[in-house]
Amino acid sequence: MNDEMGIYVHIPFCKSKCYYCDFYSLKEQNEEVIERYIESVIKELLSYLEILSCSKITTVYFGGGTPSSIDSKYIKQIMDIISLFTYNNLLEATIEVNPADVSENLIKDYIDIGFNRVSIGMQSTNNAVLKSIGRRHSFEDIIKACNTVEKAGINNVSLDVITGLPGDNVETFSKTINDIFTLGDAIKHVSVYSLEVHDNTKLGFLVKEGMYVLPNEDEEREMDKLAKNMLEKEEFNRYEISNYSKKGYESKHNSRYWNQEKYIGIGTAASSYINGKRYKNIDDIEKYIKYINSEKSVVMESEELDKLDIIKEYIILKLRLLDGISKEEYYNKFKEKIYDKYKHEIDKLVELGLLIEDSINIKLTEKGRDLANIVWQEFI
Repeated sequence: MNDEMGIYVHIPFCKSKCYYCDFYSLKEQNEEVIERYIESVIKELLSYLEILSCSKITTVYFGGGTPSSIDSKYIKQIMDIISLFTYNNLLEATIEVNPADVSENLIKDYIDIGFNRVSIGMQSTNNAVLKSIGRRHSFEDIIKACNTVEKAGINNVSLDVITGLPGDNVETFSKTINDIFTLGDAIKHVSVYSLEVHDNTKLGFLVKEGMYVLPNEDEEREMDKLAKNMLEKEEFNRYEISNYSKKGYESKHNSRYWNQEKYIGIGTAASSYINGKRYKNIDDIEKYIKYINSEKSVVMESEELDKLDIIKEYIILKLRLLDGISKEEYYNKFKEKIYDKYKHEIDKLVELGLLIEDSINIKLTEKGRDLANIVWQEFI
């Protein structure tokens, strides 16, 4: 039992749909649907019995959707099964919550279930901005949620922030970052994401129709730099393009993705990476439940990566991290030097000021982080 592995569980239920959301989620169903879904998730978990039995489960992440939108008893049912395979190896168990759902009883339940990390979908502390994107919480809910979680004894809280939201500007965004530092010592991690506008969302429609005007590219870049400077001043160190943490509080589960390590995704629309193969589950809850109960595969897409695919993906994922690519690790993993395949690309990007290298690592420069998509293209 040597291979470490993470488990991601997708809870697709939400009490409302945020205007920008492109993830598979649906407005909260009745109890009967939730019960059937949870039963199906447990059956899918048990279908991985052989893999789980010979792996060290070190990280668990419940995402969505909004896991906090359903009764904690359902979360417990899933975690009770997962705990059969952790063998005291579990280092980090994270659950995503909406601030409006947080109560003393809910957080106490999560602690009893085994969670030691909470990820709060904050996005902004400006109530007008929150309303403009369909969030069902306020800044006051955020304050209460952070206080409740810390008081309950969880000392590892992550906050999500989005740049480029409608109605936001550099000044209001600056206040959002400043507000983070008033929310308590339990805040150990901050994710700063750039707003993505998808055509199939309400936000996409509002922008297309000219009803919403978003900050321009220069303003959004300034917000990102502002976040970096303000967070690093308060000792939240950037360890990945979109992620900052206090020392030792980097997300262990999400680091699995960036380090190309194994994980199993359970539930509708969940993804897995096992032994060089990628899988994605069907993104339809009724079909998911039906297929699970008829012992039919719920995998919608699968891809077996060849060596070149794995190398390309490895380079792109590793360059997201502050430390970049370790030349020694690359050689040990692929039994060749990175320059054997990519000398031209690396030399070009170094000359453009997008990459920097020394005898140990190759990593993005600050300019390279701003123009990361250009870097990725060189390796695709």
